[in-house]
Amino acid sequence: MAEREKITVVVCMGSSCFSRGNSLMLKMLQDYIRENDIESRVELKGSLCEDCCKCGPNITINGMRYSQPTEAACLQLLAEHLKMPAASKEPQ
Repeated sequence: MAEREKITVVVCMGSSCFSRGNSLMLKMLQDYIRENDIESRVELKGSLCEDCCKCGPNITINGMRYSQPTEAACLQLLAEHLKMPAASKEPQ
C-alpha cells in the first residue's frame, strides 16, 4: 500500500489569533494527532502573524486558510485533508 501524503497544518500564533483561541486550538490539535497516532501524516507548525487579524483566529491546512474554526470544524477539516472518516475529539 502506498504511503499517504503528509499534510501541513499551520496555526497562527500572532497575538490576536493566540488570544482569540489558537492557544487552545494548538493544544487540541497536538493531543488529537498524538492520540490518533497520525504524527507521521501531519506536520504541525506555528507561525507569527499572518496579517489576517480581523478574520482570526486562523489556521492553514496545505495552503488553505480557515478563519474562526471551532474545534469540531478544525477536526473535520483535518479529516477531510487526511481523507479519513469524520474526526471526533474522542479517540476511536
